Amino acid sequence: MIRHLEASWPHEGCGVILRSGAGEGNSWRVVPLPNASPTPRVAYAFAPEAWLQVCLDADTRQEAVVSVFHSHVDAPAVFSSEDRRQAAPSGIALLPQVSYIVVAIRGGRAASASQSVWSTGGFQTVPLPLADFRFEKPV
Repeated sequence: MIRHLEASWPHEGCGVILRSGAGEGNSWRVVPLPNASPTPRVAYAFAPEAWLQVCLDADTRQEAVVSVFHSHVDAPAVFSSEDRRQAAPSGIALLPQVSYIVVAIRGGRAASASQSVWSTGGFQTVPLPLADFRFEKPV
C-alpha cells in the first residue's frame, strides 16, 4: 500500500485492502487502483469498471473489502470533509463496515497516516503508526 501511494505522488494514489478467512486463518490482499479523478492531485476516484472488477474478484475469492485507502499530496493525513461527503453522501455511509485509511505523502514519501471508521452516525478518526505498514527495513 505505502509503495503504491508513494509511487503515485505527485497525484493521490488509491486502492483497497481485502481479507479472506476468519480468525487466525485471515489472509490479506492489497489491490492498488488507478486514480480516475479528473483532478488527481487533490482527489481520488475509482473507475467504475476497476471497482466492479475488484468486487467480482473478491466475490470469487470469498474476500471482503475491509479498507479503502488513498493518499493526500503534501497535505495532512486527515479524513477531509470531501472524503466524508464521498464516503457518506447525505450522512449515510456507503460502506459502513469498511475503514478508510489516509496517508500523507510529502515529497514522495509517506509522512503520517490515519484511519476512519463509521460509528454512531459519523466517522471516528485515529492516527496510525506508519511502521505498521512497512515490512522492509529503511535504507
